[in-house]
Amino acid sequence: MTLQELVHQAASIYSDKIAVCFDECNNQPPVYYTYKTVVNAASELSNFLLLHCDFQEIQEVGLYCHPGINLPSWILGILQVPAAYAPIDPDSPPALSTHFMKKCNLSYILVEKQQINGTYL
Repeated sequence: MTLQELVHQAASIYSDKIAVCFDECNNQPPVYYTYKTVVNAASELSNFLLLHCDFQEIQEVGLYCHPGINLPSWILGILQVPAAYAPIDPDSPPALSTHFMKKCNLSYILVEKQQINGTYL
C-alpha cells in the first residue's frame, strides 16, 4: 500500500481528526489540519499539476519550500500524480540547489509563494 493510499484510508475513517500539527516556535499557537483538509489540499494540487504539466516522461517534481503546515499536503499531492518529490532546501547555497536540480533533471519545481515574494521570516 502506498503512502497516499494509507492517508486516504485514514481520512475515510478519521476525516475530522487532526492529521497535521505545526508549531513555528514563534510564540503563536500551533496550527492544526484535519485529514479532510490535508486530503482536499493534496487533491487540489494534484489536479493542478495534471492540468498544467506534461507527465508523459516526467517522474519527479521539485518542492522548494520551508517546513510548514502545508508540506504534508504538497508531498501527498505530488505523490498522487503519481510522481516523486524532490525536496529543495531554500536555505541551501544556490549552487548546491542548482546542482541538485540538474542532477535530478527536474522539469517542474513547485515554489512556496513566500519564497517568491521574499516575505518568509
